[in-house]
Amino acid sequence: MPFLHCSSVESKTQRPDNNTLLPPDDDGDDDGDDDRIVKSKFEIKIAASSATRRQLSTKAQQKRSSTTFRHRDNHRQHQHATPTSHPILRLFLQSLQHTLLKPRSLPLPRYISPQHYSFTLSEVFGHSSFILVAASYATQDFLELRVMAVLGSTSMLFFTYFHPHGRVLWLPLKWNLLFIAINSYRVGKVLFDRFMADGLCEDLKEFREEHLNVVDVVDWYKLVRISEEEVFEEGDLVLQQGRANHFIRIVLEGELEVLRDGTLTYVVEKGNFVSESGLHAGLMLTGSIESCGTIVCGPPFDPTDSQNNNNNNNNATTQNHHRRDNRVRCLRWNRDKLMELLENDKGLRNALQAALSWDIVRKLKMQRKMLSEGRVKNPTVWTKKREDQGISRYASILQNIMLRHPEEFGDMSEVLTKYRRIHHVGDEDHERALAKCGWTEEEFRVGKRHDVEDDEDIEDEEFESARWRRVKRYSSKVVRSLLQ
Repeated sequence: MPFLHCSSVESKTQRPDNNTLLPPDDDGDDDGDDDRIVKSKFEIKIAASSATRRQLSTKAQQKRSSTTFRHRDNHRQHQHATPTSHPILRLFLQSLQHTLLKPRSLPLPRYISPQHYSFTLSEVFGHSSFILVAASYATQDFLELRVMAVLGSTSMLFFTYFHPHGRVLWLPLKWNLLFIAINSYRVGKVLFDRFMADGLCEDLKEFREEHLNVVDVVDWYKLVRISEEEVFEEGDLVLQQGRANHFIRIVLEGELEVLRDGTLTYVVEKGNFVSESGLHAGLMLTGSIESCGTIVCGPPFDPTDSQNNNNNNNNATTQNHHRRDNRVRCLRWNRDKLMELLENDKGLRNALQAALSWDIVRKLKMQRKMLSEGRVKNPTVWTKKREDQGISRYASILQNIMLRHPEEFGDMSEVLTKYRRIHHVGDEDHERALAKCGWTEEEFRVGKRHDVEDDEDIEDEEFESARWRRVKRYSSKVVRSLLQ
């Protein structure tokens, strides 16, 4: 037995294991190098094992954190999506979710496609939203555009709440709720305006169809809403020459006579505007404008009266007895309120400018009618008074711009040029109008008077007031554009 024991020990000594570390040998340098190589391999193995443990611990920590956040998000989503305080609502949402997220197959014939396509109703709502948005680009009606916007946002609302991935997309859902609220307000406002427009009296509806067919019914209601009705009897004075005028009028019934220095220049009939002062050309003037003529409610003109008076005075007395009185009805707008409405409603402004352009054509035809009917006694004097009246009207417009809109003079220069082309205001007439206002050509080009040029305090006050007026006007436009 001892012999066997020694032999086993000897065998172990002769055939050492690869992992066994032997003591260093003093025989040579080769044995020392082998020992250093073994040590380095051992250290590399230890470092690799520690790095592996660190990676495993990092992955486990990330998995735990992601699981925690997912559970927290699911809990929060469950709280918002299915409120526990309303079991009926929770049951309804669950049934709706099951209906919208249930996979459905699209039955396509095999000769079209051998594959089976599946979809959910939630995805149908998502596609419908984009289809409605694309269709809204092709419509021109304001109400149809808003209705499509509401339907598209509502479809997207269902898609974001019952998303196919199972999570509620709160960010687009809240934005779509805001869009639905804004567009629903606009749809309700349009329907309310149409309802109120249908409530107008029949004579105003017939008047619009006959004389202002380029103006929409709702726009006509907006104009009537801020207007006041006036009634003049025969012999009443409507406006005095040289007086400040704050109003724009339109004749609903009867006719008015316009006089320049006591000479009849033209007649305003039913459907004609009075004192528009360049609004047809785009001049948005506020405040008062000096009247270039006297407007009176004269007797109705009958071309047979003079012939009957020459033939028989008794017959003339009988005709005067049966003659109807001239009763004039007008709608009157305050210029400031009207310009504010037109500034905020571009569509109404364009329609009203078109109506005013047709009104100028009608007035020109009326002047020819006056000549043919014999209402003009002296054509030479009549032509001279009309020219003076046109220059006085242009001077009143310049005076209003220089005094009330000096900060907008540069923007209105193009509109003034357009007005001069329409009414054939030449350079000589322009200089005469400037002289009537007390301005020179140089002051007109600069845009301010020389007598106030050296007063720095007045300039600072005018600059501050003009700047704040522009800020208030811009801010009001932004707010109204958000609500319109």
